Amino acid sequence: MRWIASDRLLLAVLAAVSACAHSASPTIRQESTVMQKSGSRIPAPTVPPVSVGGVRYEQVKNGLAAGFDQMGGYLAAYEESSGRQLWTLKVYDNRRIPGKEGDVQDVFFKSMTLQADGTLLIETERRARFTVDTKARTVTPAP
Repeated sequence: MRWIASDRLLLAVLAAVSACAHSASPTIRQESTVMQKSGSRIPAPTVPPVSVGGVRYEQVKNGLAAGFDQMGGYLAAYEESSGRQLWTLKVYDNRRIPGKEGDVQDVFFKSMTLQADGTLLIETERRARFTVDTKARTVTPAP
C-alpha cells in the first residue's frame, strides 16, 4: 500500500514538472538573458558600418541586451575619434508572436549603403527597405 502512495506522488511531481516545461514561451526579458544559438535560424548577415563626416553608423547587434524592445532594427551612431555613442534610432518594428521561437522571428539588416544625398539606405533580411536621414534622425520606407 505504501509503494502505491509513493508512486502516485512521483506521478504527480512528474506531471507538475511536465506542465511547467510546456508552459507559455519565455518573455522578451527572459530571452535576452538566455541567448542560445538556435539550429533553426541562420546567422544574421554581417553588415559593415558606414562612416561619413567623422561618424560611424552601424546596426545594433543585440537590441535586447542593449535595453531595447527587440533584437534587430536599431541603428547606432558613434563618434569615430572617441568611439562614444552619439544616438540610436529604431529603423523598423519587429514584434514577436508569442509561442513561436523568438530568434527565428528576429529581422536584421541585410545591407546598409550611403546614398548620394547623404542618407542611408537600409534593407532588411525580409527585403523591406528604409531611408534614414541621419541629420534629422528620421526613417521613411523606401521603394
